[in-house]
Amino acid sequence: MTRGRPLRVRGREFAVRKGDPANGFYGVVSGVLAASSVLEDGREMIFGLLEPGDWFGEASSLDGLPRTHDIQALRNSELLHIAPPVFEDLMKDAGFARSIAVLQTGRTRTMFSFFEDAALRTTRARIARRLLQLARGDATALPRTRRVIPITHETFALMLGLTRQTLSLELKAMAATGALSLSYGRIVIESIETLKVLSEP
Repeated sequence: MTRGRPLRVRGREFAVRKGDPANGFYGVVSGVLAASSVLEDGREMIFGLLEPGDWFGEASSLDGLPRTHDIQALRNSELLHIAPPVFEDLMKDAGFARSIAVLQTGRTRTMFSFFEDAALRTTRARIARRLLQLARGDATALPRTRRVIPITHETFALMLGLTRQTLSLELKAMAATGALSLSYGRIVIESIETLKVLSEP
């Protein structure tokens, strides 16, 4: 998109902070960022990962309200920043406006899916379902399903609202079924079919 401004964010640096004023729409060109929130007592929740091809900031760009969560780079990342006046002008184009509507609809569907999983599914099923989603791309669908998920146990635990100990025990049990294997900084899906079976309870 030629009307955007390149922006580089170093690993662990915040692109936006919760409560910041609306200052535009962002696309991820390279790297990985986490959308998260931290409570006053220090507890943190990661809502999702943003990878190349993903966009964020459309809600504040539409309603003008402050940011609802933090966006932090997990490693050096490059973004494309669309300033508010440019975003407003682009929204006059029906194709662009429809793309924003589809983006918002996808986030709503994902949110309700998370609510359902938290209320009705076992811990193991929640982990399996989140891995299947990460294999397809957490925020935006990838062209093909990937087997290697580059994620640490710490980050994955924060995404699920679990302790690292609970997550590690569950992942080891899932590895014993042949669904996945574990290595430093990544989870490898060995059998999509087995993982789908584990995602059902």
